[in-house]
Amino acid sequence: MADKYPTKELIGVVLEQTNSGNYLPKNATLTAADFHSWRIGKHTKGKLGAAGQIFLTENNQLIALVATKDLAFKNRHTITPMGRFLKESVDDDLLARLTQQWSQFN
Repeated sequence: MADKYPTKELIGVVLEQTNSGNYLPKNATLTAADFHSWRIGKHTKGKLGAAGQIFLTENNQLIALVATKDLAFKNRHTITPMGRFLKESVDDDLLARLTQQWSQFN
């Protein structure tokens, strides 16, 4: 099929930027419900990097990438597409905390 494109499920947490330019999770105490799924779409801009990378949803929400999962092309419509990968990422301490919390829920 000529229209196929790479797909991945992206697990992430909604972020807010502080006045000092740092990123923090929107919810101070994270639960399993705070880890959401998005997918790479046909019109996604930018390139997928490593955990900690920040991306934008189609509604311009900032998201910290915590984990990725393989996603079959035929199953892509069950997950909301994301918008754009950014070159920015969260600091290592925040990434370690998010990764630890994500692993507790899985």
